[in-house]
Parts: sequence; C-alpha cells; structure tokens
Amino acid sequence: MLTLKFGGTSMGSARRILDSADIMAGRAGLDRISVVVSAVAGVSNKLQAGIDGCISGAVAAPYVSELRSIHSDICAELKSALPKFNAEAVMAKINVCLDELERLLSGLATFGECPTSVHCRIMGMGELMCAPIVESVLLAKDQSVLLLDSRKFIYTTGDQKEGDPDYARCSEALAGYRDGSSALAQILLFPGFICSWIGGTGAAPVMGLLGRNGSDFSAAIIGAGLGASRVEFWTDVDGIYTADPRVVKDAILVKDMSYEEAMELSFFGSKVLHPKTLAPLAAKGIEAWSLNSHNPSARGTRIGKGPFESEKDAGPVRGISCLKDCAMISVSGSGMKGRKGMAARIFSAVSNAGISILLITQSSSEYTISFCVRKAYANSVQDLLKAEFALEISTKIINPIYVHENCAIVSIIGDAMKQKRGVAGTFFDALASRDVNILAIAQGSSERSISTVINSDDGDTAVRVAHQFFFNTVQSIQVFAFGAGTIGGTMLDQIREQQKALLDQGIDIRVMAVANLDGMLFDAEGIDLENWRDKVKACGRRTNLDEILDFVKETKPLNPIFVDCTASYDLPERYIDIFKAGMSIATPNKRANSMSMDFYRKLRETANNMHVRFLYETNVGAGLPIIDTLQNLFKSGDKLTGFNGIMSGSLSYIFGQLDDGAKFSEAVLEAKAKRYTEPDPRDDLKGTDVARKALIIAREAGMSIELEDIEMISIFPEGFSLEGTTEEFLARLPELDSYFAKKMEELKKHNKVLRMGASIKDGKVSVGMLEVGPEDPLYAVKGGENAFVFHTARYTPIPLTVRGYGAGAGVTAAGVFGDILRTVSWNVSSF
Repeated sequence: MLTLKFGGTSMGSARRILDSADIMAGRAGLDRISVVVSAVAGVSNKLQAGIDGCISGAVAAPYVSELRSIHSDICAELKSALPKFNAEAVMAKINVCLDELERLLSGLATFGECPTSVHCRIMGMGELMCAPIVESVLLAKDQSVLLLDSRKFIYTTGDQKEGDPDYARCSEALAGYRDGSSALAQILLFPGFICSWIGGTGAAPVMGLLGRNGSDFSAAIIGAGLGASRVEFWTDVDGIYTADPRVVKDAILVKDMSYEEAMELSFFGSKVLHPKTLAPLAAKGIEAWSLNSHNPSARGTRIGKGPFESEKDAGPVRGISCLKDCAMISVSGSGMKGRKGMAARIFSAVSNAGISILLITQSSSEYTISFCVRKAYANSVQDLLKAEFALEISTKIINPIYVHENCAIVSIIGDAMKQKRGVAGTFFDALASRDVNILAIAQGSSERSISTVINSDDGDTAVRVAHQFFFNTVQSIQVFAFGAGTIGGTMLDQIREQQKALLDQGIDIRVMAVANLDGMLFDAEGIDLENWRDKVKACGRRTNLDEILDFVKETKPLNPIFVDCTASYDLPERYIDIFKAGMSIATPNKRANSMSMDFYRKLRETANNMHVRFLYETNVGAGLPIIDTLQNLFKSGDKLTGFNGIMSGSLSYIFGQLDDGAKFSEAVLEAKAKRYTEPDPRDDLKGTDVARKALIIAREAGMSIELEDIEMISIFPEGFSLEGTTEEFLARLPELDSYFAKKMEELKKHNKVLRMGASIKDGKVSVGMLEVGPEDPLYAVKGGENAFVFHTARYTPIPLTVRGYGAGAGVTAAGVFGDILRTVSWNVSSF
C-alpha cells in the first residue's frame, strides 16, 4: 500500500486535477494506493470569508454562488477533456453540499455567531466537494476507485477544530481495507481534513477537523492505519529546501532528512510537514516523501530514519527556518533567584489557558525567564502573569511583566550539528555581519537546533545571511548606481564584463538601478546590462532617490550599495538618509568628505551605527590605493608628519610639459584637447579640486580642518584676470607664457622643476606651486601621473610614496568597482 496526498495547488484547476490523476493512475499500476485530497485551491479561504461575512450580516447567496461557479467551471473543463467524465452526477453531489452551506451561512447571518460544530461542518465542505470530482476523473480514466468518507475512519478527541486522533480506533476502522483482497478497489480515495470528533464519554461522534495541515495529517493517519510502506505528499515544489525559496532564491533542495530534523524545522515555521503529521509515520518507521505534482519526475525529499548516504558530503546544518509573528515574554526580578516553583507557576498559568509556548530561555543567574508565544496571545499571557504574580510585583521582588512584541524565531537545524564545533559561532557571526540584534538564544538538548529570537523585521535578512554562511551559496551585491556618465558608465560596463567571472567565484553582483540625466532604470530582479544606455533613455522613469530608499527599507536586500558617480553638490547631503536605509556607499564624489567637519563626523558615526560601509578610495588618486593605505597606517598607530603630493592628472601633464620647453598656454590647450582638463581649464588651474583632496588626506590623518582653512597660493601672477568666458580666458593665456618661462629658467639654474600640488606641514595645509629637486620623489612625476609622498613616524627618513595614473575614466571606474567588491567576504565559511 502507498498513500498519496494531493494539496490544494494540485487541485487548483482542471489541468492540475488531470495531471494529479495521471500520477495516481501511475502509482496504482505498481501497487494498491490510498489517496487523500484537499479542497480546490482557494476554496477553504472562501469558506472562511463566508463565515466571517455572514456573521457580520452579509447575505449567504453570493458566497455560495461563487463556490458553485468555481466547481462547475472545473467540471465543464474536465468534461471537455474527458468524454467519460460525468459532470452532471458530480455537480449533483456538490450541489447537496452547497445547499447545506447556504442554510448554514444564512443561520450565521441570523444569529450573528458561528458555533464550533457549524464551523467544522462549513470548513470541511471544500474537501467533500473536491473528492467526487477526483473520483469521477479516475473512473473516466478506467481506474478502479472507491470513494470513502474519512469521518468513518478517523476519530479524534480534544479540540473539535484540531482533534487528537484515537489511533487505535482509526486503525480498527481501517482494518478491513488493510489486506490485499482482490474485492477491494485499487485506489481508495479519501477527502482530507475532516474527521469524526468524540466530545465525551458515550457521546455520539460529530464532524470535526484536523486543524492546520489537516489533509497532510489525514494522509499520515490513513497511511499508518493501512500499513503503507510510504506516504507521498504532492505539492507544487520539488521537495524540502534548506530555506524558504521565496526568501533565499538559491536555497538548496535537501535529498534526505530525518524525522527529527523535519519536525524541528516545521515547528519553527519552515514550510515542511507539520510535526503532528510526521509523528504517526515516525512511530511506525513509514517514510514520508515531499514531491511536486507539477514536476513528477523530480526525485523529491525523503523523510525517514537516518543516517542517509546523501548526508556524507553535507554540512552540519540541514535547514534554516523563521517563525514570525511571535512575542517574547520576560519574567524577572530578585525574587526569581533560588525560589522553588517559580518556573512551574509561570508555565502552569500559560498552559492552563491553552496557550502553546514556542521557546524557553533562562539566564544563568536565575534572574530572568523568557519565553515566546504567538503574538496574538501576548496580551493574554501578560495579563495572566500579572494576576499570578500580583503579590510579588506589588512588593517589587518581581519586575513588571515585560513583553517584546514583533519578534521572529530564526533556527538552524541539523542532526550533524552536535558533531561539528563552531556552528553556533558561525550562526552568530552571520547575524552580526548584517547588524541583526539577538534578543535571546535557545538550544535544544539534542543539539540538533539552535534558535535565536530577533526583531521580526530582521527575519528574512537573518535567514538569507545564515544560509550564505552555512551553505556557501553565492555572496550577493545589489548596486544602485546614480550617475552614469564617463566614470559611472565605464563602471557599469566593467560590471557587465565581469558579472559571469565573479559569479563563478561565488559573487552575484546585480545592478538594481541606474539613474542619469535621462531618467532612472529600476528592476527589483536586477538589470540586464546589455544596451543599458538605450534602456535608460527609453524607460521614461523620473529619477527618485526616495523610491530607492523605500524599496531597500521594505525588501531588505542582503548587501545593498549606493554608488554615487555624479558630480552633484546636493546628492551627498542625502548620504545620511542612504546609510539609515541600510545601504553602504561607494563614491568618487569628493563633496561629502569636503563639507563641514561636523558633517564629515556625522557620516562616519551614522555608517558605524548602521554597520554599513563608506567607501571613497577614488576621492583621492582615482584608482591608486591612497585612502585604504592611510587608514591602515593610522589604525596601526602611525602618525603623519608631512606630506607633498601631485594630485591632479591635468596639472601633472601641464607642468610636465614645461620641463620640455613648452609654453604654458600651449601646454594648457594641449591638455584640454586631450580631455585631461575640465571643459573650463580654470576649474583645474585654480587648485580647488587639489584642495579638496588635500583636505580629505588631512582629515584621514586626524586633523580637524575645514576647506577654508587651506592656504590657496595662486599659480597666476598678481593682476592676471580669471574673469570672462572660457574662450576669453583661453585667449589671454599667452600673457602668462613669459611669466612661467622666467620661472622655469630660474629653476633650471638650481636643477629644479616646477610642480603643482599640495603640502601638509606643521599642522597646516597649502595648495600651490612646488619647487622640487632631483632628490624629491615629485621631481620625475609628469605626463598625467599622480604622486603622494607621506612622511610618517615610521616612514622616515625615506617616505612612503604612491605613484601612478590618478585620473581617467578606466582607472577611476575600476577603483569604484573595487570599493563595491569590498562589501563581500572572499572566505565566508569553513563548512
């Protein structure tokens, strides 16, 4: 005997029912089978809506009419596909249920309440209407099928809506169908969810329900009672995954899982078979299989008694679950310590109210006991404990009962966890890496589960990052790029070229948004960067930073980074908002770091508080490793004693040309023609950009300094006008040729050259022309090169010098790209 259960998604349409019937027929060709079916997808929700609506005074007819239409449409489609399908006979059976439903709903509308017995009769109708459809389909396919009423075989006690099976009586009722008699049909068909409930000694059985996952439970009870060799649960996924695939897109299908692992996972919210479903199967050693009726060729997941062959190469963690909508209750105070019976009083009060406790943790000092319940019960539990400990609270030996609402319980589960050291540490490191605050920790005595209580909003993030750490799945980066001009556009092209290679290395970098003057292209699944420029122009979407921030706050991507490749003065003022949304920032834009010292400090304070990265290597020296080098030096205790630097590629080129005898005006015009300078060369020649870079270096060195504190030494002679249009300025440049020629002639006498850069000495920063000799590292720097000469307490008398091209779209874009990649770890886990 095999037992098969088909859920609502497998019964969701005529096509789905036909496909499921083919699976049933295939299994029946191998062995006798019993089949349990759920209601048609969505019908149970509509029945509940009918109850709620009619209690509020709504008319019953529309609810009944909608359900009649759903089932008659399915029957009509099945009749078209299967000429032997007897749609009229099936609808006649369904109409009997619908007529009763209308009477019951009308009664609710009259009395304004729904007794438990009526609730059970109404909610069980979905299965009672679906089973005759499946029966007729199987008969039309020439299968030997017998439709049985589950209420004659499943008997429960306890809660009428969520009964506890009387397994002995169920087994006795099914005994006549357990043997292989040829007189019995090959397929025994049962409606799920419904049962007969025995309210008390000698009471006549009435209709009851099996509660949450009731049809799964029906299959387990029937499978155990019939002595099935295995029970198959047919759903719409290929099996059980290491995490919810809707939360973790690269979740891994688990081939085999022990009963205990599956029970732990399901208890803590994973979409696995409910513990009460697995209990009767585990008791008899009957394997459970999770299979996909939409993809019947998939192997699925086996749940049984381990160990399994597939576990040999698996890690210690088999799955990660998240149970949301919880609340944590804490009872604390000096009166807790050393007093017997305090825990018993807490849990008895909660138990007597019929409220289930999900998790318990106690401080080693015995000062606090905390436990979790469903959020819906939090206020009731608080009131119960206030009453229970009223005397102790009044005398202040017990503190007021504390409730932390909106919690989630995230659990890692695996039988092999007890054999592997460091599992808990890795779990907590994973949560810390994304700033997930842990409120409480609990570990089962079997060592197969570790649970943490966290804020509910962090639940999905915690699952994603824990999955990444334990299963070595790809590390993700979500890029939101503002500014797609020369530098930003080159960076996006570099990302496009490297995406596949990075994915092979375990880094999944996706560009979620691209914004420039043409508008904003946004895709929550990631933008295909082929022809991205044309797509941005065609999108017609207005650039909106707040839309991006709202998206990140709501969806909580695992590793979002905002990339500012604009020259905007306004956008950096929103950096604090970006950090507070949970995003890191990478930028070549120097504006933020050269604003007021207060803002400079506030940026770092906010980034640290939010545990995000502020990455600006390209603020100084484009792709040269300046910022990171300085930060590591100063963190290790070194001190800056002096600095000289050429920090402008355009000025490096212009002053280098003077070495070779070029006229100043010719050098400037040539640099402009080569696009080394800004469109207006005055923007370079005034030294403002160099001043901002010098300011950033000084601040990195620990100096509290403002931009206006920098001494600006003009390269222009007194009286030379910088006014007018760009063309007018360029026309006046030859007036400077003799001035610079004279300077160069005088310097040559002393074997020196002229350079334009910045200096830091004795706590002061200056920008202007530097006269350097052959012994100075800046002497040979020209042709667009940058050079940074750092004198520090450790690097003396020979300074630390970093030299190379410090401008150009390619190296600057590569520097920003490198900053983006700093947000991931290259060695996530040892598992």
